[in-house]
Amino acid sequence: MIDFSSTPVLPAVTLEDAACAVEVARALLAGGIRVMEVTFRTPQAAASIRAIRAQVPTMQIGAGTLLTPAQLEEASAAGALFGLSPGFNPRMIRKAQAMNFPFIPGVMTPGEIEQCLEAGLKVLKLFPAEQIGGPGMLRALKGPYGHSGVKFIPMGGILRENMGAYLEQDNVLCVGGSWLATPQLIREKRFSDITRKAQEAIATRRSVPR
Repeated sequence: MIDFSSTPVLPAVTLEDAACAVEVARALLAGGIRVMEVTFRTPQAAASIRAIRAQVPTMQIGAGTLLTPAQLEEASAAGALFGLSPGFNPRMIRKAQAMNFPFIPGVMTPGEIEQCLEAGLKVLKLFPAEQIGGPGMLRALKGPYGHSGVKFIPMGGILRENMGAYLEQDNVLCVGGSWLATPQLIREKRFSDITRKAQEAIATRRSVPR
């Protein structure tokens, strides 16, 4: 599994044109972000992952918004090192494990967390984090599950302005968000702004007590 604790933010990047994928990955790396996900929300996702793996090998690239077993196979074939889904789907977990493909399902309830733990999964995506209680939810989950070793990547409603409150929680590996490399920034080729936002996220992480 990827060492998500090495980065404060997992950028969720939606690429409408695979030709921009390499520049986005390089911009994030220049800002200090070494792990990213390309969301499977456009037909360009797999091609974008292949381009990044080939031309930016130091970027640890994953595939997000995986909803079907076929997408798991497509992401793995493209070279993704890990995958994420927005929700909890036992069929997806079984498929990923059969493929030996590192997979992070989305959860939002204790019941889903317990089913993931039963399946041997201890890195989970908490989604939609802000809407289900944010840092308060994470503090509440520490009581019953802290001893289990489960760690969360909160996503949903997280920005630079509130990421610190999440990173203060010791059951959080990193936060996820799309604000570092928005579709608009990518369309306008504002790659220096992506680098700046990555640098700001790194600086925010360094200011958070843990």
